Amino acid sequence: MSRLADLLAKLDRRAIYAAVALALVVPLLLKWALPPAEMEQARKFHSAVEALPSDDNGIVLIAADWGPATKAENEPQTEVLIEHLMRRRVHFALVSVIAEAEPFLRDIPERVVKRLTTEDPRERWEYGKDWVNLGYRAGRSAMIQKLAAAPDIRQTLGVDALGTPLNEVPCMRNTRNIRNVRLLAEFTGAVGVCDEWLQFFQTSAYRPPMAHGCTSITIPEAYIFVDSGQIVGLHEGVAGAAAHSALLKERYKERAPDTAIVMNTALAVAHVAIIVLIVLGNLGMILAARKAGGAPAAPLGKEGAA
Repeated sequence: MSRLADLLAKLDRRAIYAAVALALVVPLLLKWALPPAEMEQARKFHSAVEALPSDDNGIVLIAADWGPATKAENEPQTEVLIEHLMRRRVHFALVSVIAEAEPFLRDIPERVVKRLTTEDPRERWEYGKDWVNLGYRAGRSAMIQKLAAAPDIRQTLGVDALGTPLNEVPCMRNTRNIRNVRLLAEFTGAVGVCDEWLQFFQTSAYRPPMAHGCTSITIPEAYIFVDSGQIVGLHEGVAGAAAHSALLKERYKERAPDTAIVMNTALAVAHVAIIVLIVLGNLGMILAARKAGGAPAAPLGKEGAA
């Protein structure tokens, strides 16, 4: 025990940082995939997508209102939804009121298509036929209100992110107005953006069902809208995306682990590593106190008695 106390007392803090870094990096590099916890709101999000018809008479509107600052959580959420829609052959359109989102609107669908065609080379997805990128649209709440009130969304927006007139984009052929939006899926870590979509993307006669993906720190705020019934499903950080991903795995057995599952696994391993290090730190303090013949110091994380 004396040797253990000496070893723990001499443990360099850089070794602790290295241990936590390895706990994160190794699962990411090796693409470890542990089953995530089941989450009720992620299941509701999945069910909302499963209930959508796969015909040409409407679209899912994905508001990817995030950038590099919340990429770690919002990107896996957006990616798992896009995969689900592609597998079900449900048409969707991507848009954002955040300028930093523009490159992700292009890259994520292309990455999902590459992964799905690797899984089954017989399947094909094409830009314009299966999805469209509406790009970044300035104005935030003003743009959202304009979009909701538009008699013809195609004329209001004009062109897609590539400059193609929306009247010539096949998957937008039968999309006229807000009534053709079968589901609004909004992902963000920005303050107030979710509220603006909830408040303004509706008419007196119709409000599309809305699902949401939030960062971990904004989960309590999002649950206000879950409890009121204004949100039909929720991705709660990376864990929510991973839970949705696990539901896809139940149906598509050959599906490889995606970003959500791998990131959630890495976080789980890192949390275990941190708990182990806390236990070792407290053990070292207790052993050192006993070796010195005094009372053990207060464990880490707790204040001593007054």
